[in-house]
Amino acid sequence: MAEIARLPGEGCRHFDAGRCLYEEHLNPGYDARYRCLVLEHWAEAFDEFLSRAEAFRVEQDAVSGLWARQFQRLARRTLHCARHEFCAAAEAPACLHVVDGLCRLNLPACEGRCRHFRPAEPEEKA
Repeated sequence: MAEIARLPGEGCRHFDAGRCLYEEHLNPGYDARYRCLVLEHWAEAFDEFLSRAEAFRVEQDAVSGLWARQFQRLARRTLHCARHEFCAAAEAPACLHVVDGLCRLNLPACEGRCRHFRPAEPEEKA
């Protein structure tokens, strides 16, 4: 008897480079496991910076300049992700796997067309 295989998930609005975004589209930001670890680290550093700035009563005008310098140092440090793949065209942190603040590699693999398959919307031509 022949083995039945699913059709590929390509063409689905939830499909992205072999990964399934269905759960993320259903509840954006809900599952912390999908988030980029580097961006999470940067967000924690920003929250800590704001807390310190508030504790030291730093003036509002100075906060953005101080954060810009702090962030430059933070971004130059070693990234805290072993799966980081540099891509100059990608969004921060210049990783091939980051999409909308998520790590594509943390998303579940697409197993092919499923009950959640929805055709992707056609891209507008410029």
